[in-house]
Amino acid sequence: MRLRRAVGAVMITVTAVAVAATPAVATPSTSVHTDLAAAPDASQQAMVTSVVRNPDGTVVETSYTPGPGVSSAKLAERLRGSGVANVTVEGEGGLGTLAVAACSQGTARTWPSDTDCFAEWAYNGYARPQLYYIDSSSAAWPVGRAVTRWNETSGIDSVYRTTNSGCPGGGIHCVPVASANYGATGWVGLARRWLNAAGTYYTRAEIQLNDYYGGTEAQRWNTACHEIGHVLGLGHNTSTGSCIYYQQSSQRYPNGDDHTLIERYY
Repeated sequence: MRLRRAVGAVMITVTAVAVAATPAVATPSTSVHTDLAAAPDASQQAMVTSVVRNPDGTVVETSYTPGPGVSSAKLAERLRGSGVANVTVEGEGGLGTLAVAACSQGTARTWPSDTDCFAEWAYNGYARPQLYYIDSSSAAWPVGRAVTRWNETSGIDSVYRTTNSGCPGGGIHCVPVASANYGATGWVGLARRWLNAAGTYYTRAEIQLNDYYGGTEAQRWNTACHEIGHVLGLGHNTSTGSCIYYQQSSQRYPNGDDHTLIERYY
């Protein structure tokens, strides 16, 4: 059964504002940032998102992954302070039993985690939706290897391309992936999606990876895997054995629940 998101119901408190500009770039640092060094509780592990409804009825959803040592609560505080609109920390623990059952598979969750759960990528005449990740990030980010693992999910095709290949068009959804030193933003990666006015299909997406926070190859691989999972429709996985766990780690792959939850909708 495919569940549709009633966007009009969940967005009624969102004001029409522009997406905030990228904050000024700061000097890179290789040190571990410790805004909140203590182990985070459940509320700090929730997704940090910004949801903006445009005048034409389309919706822009952005999810931010906390950098090393930054809790979800602290990240939300930083984003609000930098002018990002409609920032919320989605506490999965507040969901009712029915909502959790409808929007979850084992340790995996959809994004957003509400009773309507999921909007799809359009098929556009293909047997499965086609998502091409057009990568302009630096070689430090193993985006291609992350895409290859997500392509094991049946029902939707994930394809890696560099910017030299360009976007083929013809009903293929192209997702730009970029990296830069975005500064001490509090986030190591973000995924942004555009939802149509009817609330039924995503029309575009993009991924940004923040060089400021550095990290090992495995940690950067984890972040690339994490943001692709959000583009595909997943929220945070409650298991450290998934790259969709709430914060950057060295886990490079999604777990079986991540694949299965996506497959339920395609």
